[in-house]
Amino acid sequence: MNELDKNRHRKYSVIGYDPGWATKFESIKRALPEVFGGKALRIEHVGSTSIPGMKAKPIIDVLMIVKDVEDLSQETQKMADAGYGWGRDYIAPRTFIFFRVGPDGERLENIHVCEPDAPKVKQFLAMRDYFRAFPEKAKAYSELKEANARKYPDDYPAYRAAKTSFLKEMEKEAYEYIEQK
Repeated sequence: MNELDKNRHRKYSVIGYDPGWATKFESIKRALPEVFGGKALRIEHVGSTSIPGMKAKPIIDVLMIVKDVEDLSQETQKMADAGYGWGRDYIAPRTFIFFRVGPDGERLENIHVCEPDAPKVKQFLAMRDYFRAFPEKAKAYSELKEANARKYPDDYPAYRAAKTSFLKEMEKEAYEYIEQK
């Protein structure tokens, strides 16, 4: 089965916030320029592990912005040699993902590679900044994730689907918040 299949039934867990996630991100952030050099224009911690206090799947999500995703063949090989799986167009067209999987098949890291003007860049950063600015929204999302994980412990696609309407509303609010800043 394709490791990148979002609808795949896979092992997952939602745990309490771990301050060590920021440290893990910093380690990844220091390592990426060794592979990508000047192509790494910006590297940001995104996703739930980037929100202090938020419960999350313990997967470090990284956003790396590059000028051109078509110009990464050497870097892709270096990442594969370092133990990362990869895929193209996983989250959107003209994107890359590099991911690391642990010994039990659990996802440990996702490195999302986008071009500067990609809509996903705006989405990742707006959602992160919104949840950081509104801890009550982060708490509500944490509670929803925890409830969904209890309801669908062996059904990752159902867990994801059960968050969709809440996340669409949060995304709308996040864009409004960013526009007002």
